[in-house]
Amino acid sequence: MYPLQRFFSILVLIFLTAGCSMGQENSGTIPVTEYFQKLSQAKDKQLIDVRTPGEYSEGHLANAVNIDYNGANFEAALDKLDKNKPTFIYCLSGGRSGSALQAFARKGFKLVYNMEGGIMQWKARNYPLAGSDPGAQVWKGMTKENFNALVNGPRPVLIDFKAAWCAPCKQLKPILDEIANEKKGKFDVVFIDVDENKSLADMLKISSIPLLVFYEKGKPKHNIEGFADKQTILKAIGY
Repeated sequence: MYPLQRFFSILVLIFLTAGCSMGQENSGTIPVTEYFQKLSQAKDKQLIDVRTPGEYSEGHLANAVNIDYNGANFEAALDKLDKNKPTFIYCLSGGRSGSALQAFARKGFKLVYNMEGGIMQWKARNYPLAGSDPGAQVWKGMTKENFNALVNGPRPVLIDFKAAWCAPCKQLKPILDEIANEKKGKFDVVFIDVDENKSLADMLKISSIPLLVFYEKGKPKHNIEGFADKQTILKAIGY
C-alpha cells in the first residue's frame, strides 16, 4: 500500500471509530438531577426499585417494578427483563442499587443508570412519588413529639442517623460507642434507624447516611456527613 493510500485508510478508520463512539451512553451511577432528566426523556425503559417490598409499599417512583436486591429470586428476576432496554435502578440511599448495578452488568444489560443517593435524594428535591399520601400524618417509629423531647433534654445529644444495611454506618458504630463511654454525662449518643423512623427522616429531610447531627438545647449545631474518625467527630462538635 502506498504511503498516501495508507494515510487515507488510517484517517477513514479514525472517523469511523469516532462516529461509533459519538453519542454512545455509558451505564453507571449518576446524580439524581441527571437521573430525573434521563428517566423523563427515555422511551421504552425499565425502572427497577431494588428495596424491600415493605419499603416499596411506602412510596416509590411511578411505574417502578420492585425486585428486592436481597431477595432469594433477585438474579432469576433479572433474567426475565429485557437486556436491551434502558434500565433505571434505585434504592434508599444508593448502596444496594450500586451493588445491583454490578449484577446487571454481569447479566449483560446494555444501559443501566443507578440513582446516586437513592430515593432519599429524590425526596430531598421534592420529585414525585407514587404509592404514598404526602398529606397523611401517619407516623412510623419515633414521633415528632418524641424527637423534640429527646433533643430538648438536659444534655446535648449526638444523633447518628443510620440504617442496618449501611456499611459506613456499621464502621461508625464502635467509634460512637467509644465516644459515648468516654463522654458519658457530658452529652448523649443516640442511634436512629431511618428505615424504622421514615416519618421522622422525611420531616428532618435526611438525604444521606450516615449522618451525625449534634443538638444543643433543641437546636442542630453541627452536621457530619458520611464516615468520620473519632478525632474528627470530637473536633467538629467541640469536645
